[in-house]
Amino acid sequence: MGKLLISTTYLMLILSCVESCFLLRSLYVIVPEIIPPGYQVTKVETVGCDAKSVQLTVKDPSFTIKSNGAVVALTSVSVGEGGRIFSVSAQDKSGRERKMEVHLVRSTMPKRQRRGQGSLNRSRRCFRVLPWQSIVENYEGSYPKLIERLGPYSSDRRYWYFIEGEGVDTYPTGVFSMDTDTGDLFLLKAVDREEFPAYNILMIVFDKHTNVELDEKIPLRVIVDDLNDNAPEFVGPLHFTVPEHCSAGTVVGVVSATDRDQIGTDHMKIKYTLVSGSDMFTIHPETGVITTTTNTLDREVKDNHVVTVKIQDMNGAPNGLFATSTATIALSDINDNPPTFMKSSYNVTVQEDESEKLLLRIPVQDKDLINTSNWMSKFVITKGNENGNFRIVTDPQTNEGLLYITKPLDYEKTNNVQLLITAQNVASLNGSSATWQSIPVNVNVEKVDAVRAGLGQKISLGILTRDPPTRSVSFGLLGIMTILCPVVLLLLLFLVLVFFCLKKREKLQLYETGDTGGIPLKSNTEAPEDSMAWE
Repeated sequence: MGKLLISTTYLMLILSCVESCFLLRSLYVIVPEIIPPGYQVTKVETVGCDAKSVQLTVKDPSFTIKSNGAVVALTSVSVGEGGRIFSVSAQDKSGRERKMEVHLVRSTMPKRQRRGQGSLNRSRRCFRVLPWQSIVENYEGSYPKLIERLGPYSSDRRYWYFIEGEGVDTYPTGVFSMDTDTGDLFLLKAVDREEFPAYNILMIVFDKHTNVELDEKIPLRVIVDDLNDNAPEFVGPLHFTVPEHCSAGTVVGVVSATDRDQIGTDHMKIKYTLVSGSDMFTIHPETGVITTTTNTLDREVKDNHVVTVKIQDMNGAPNGLFATSTATIALSDINDNPPTFMKSSYNVTVQEDESEKLLLRIPVQDKDLINTSNWMSKFVITKGNENGNFRIVTDPQTNEGLLYITKPLDYEKTNNVQLLITAQNVASLNGSSATWQSIPVNVNVEKVDAVRAGLGQKISLGILTRDPPTRSVSFGLLGIMTILCPVVLLLLLFLVLVFFCLKKREKLQLYETGDTGGIPLKSNTEAPEDSMAWE
């Protein structure tokens, strides 16, 4: 692509033109000796024109211009030593036409001479070319801004000066321009160091009389000086975890921050401070490491702590830019709370022939994190189970201790057992002076009746089975039901018999009172009234 060359005239137009739409008066473009078809020579830029209504035309039939201003060769074009000139016109909706001359300059290079000899060194003495130039980012003054005069300060106008490279015809374009007659380098708009910290430009010098390019292109580096225009930013999540009851000075985590300003300057030297939460935590002002200041952090009292962190550049100076955010510090659980019983003791009764029977549920409380090894209980019979008659397990749903009898007890040998049960956790105690708690369980053994034991006499209807005279009467639910059922049946039969007897008596009384349904009954001693008459 051809090299876009902005003339002094364009700069004057920017400064003084009051028209709503204008075009460069001249444009110099370096092109090859033979321009192939389809080659984009340059791109014409209009200033203040309505892009939709402006019409661009080119007067040379060998070229065409597109709607975006790109000038493209239609055929193969030969550029002589004297160059080639054609015009481009722009006409907006007002009807006024503006013209620009496009100068095609053939790129020709004479044979290189040895370094230190010939006209190049003599020519370079005419230029004030420094190895680098500096500009300030986000300059708030007027534009174009003169950066430096790179051409000679004398009135000698024997050279043309052009530039190419970053900020000119490669991204980002439109940042710099050069006066083709004087070699003045101009800044056209504000730049952002964080987007583009430096620009590498080549200055090209032509002899006006011979139209020949001097031996070498002169490199120029434009460095953008930093301003403190970026506040520091937090990097990564601000969520940390530390064990409860950890010792003072324990590292909680590291707050990370960055600053887009220039490395090695105070613009990105960040100071870290805690705005809140300094009663339990502290932060290193340079590294951002958060540590604890106490060993009293208790998850069972408060499981999360929120602190406010401030980061400020300029090493915390009052004029430094800053940002704040909240960091969450979660306390992880340790087993610092043993399970505690809800009662001081238990009493339970078991019959001597029972086995594999649940005797008792023993609930406990634990303040540690639920469903963890610090909370899950483990019960141990520490006393009274020397013969292995009992076992205890943990209910995984309720965390209760389930006491079972596994082998039958003999009433004649033992009628009472004293157990001592200890509640522990799956995890060992940590960070606490507390110990595992124990609770006594009193187990009373009852004598089994002869029927259930299969050793006594059978119970018959209405008869209560008894032990020998020296022993007390004992019977179970089955014996009671065996006795009560016949009694209930006899009682029902008796009630039915009484009912029928009462009915019978009622009928007899009716006959005696003469209530025969309307026919009165007479006594045998009474004679008929007509018997006297008959006699």
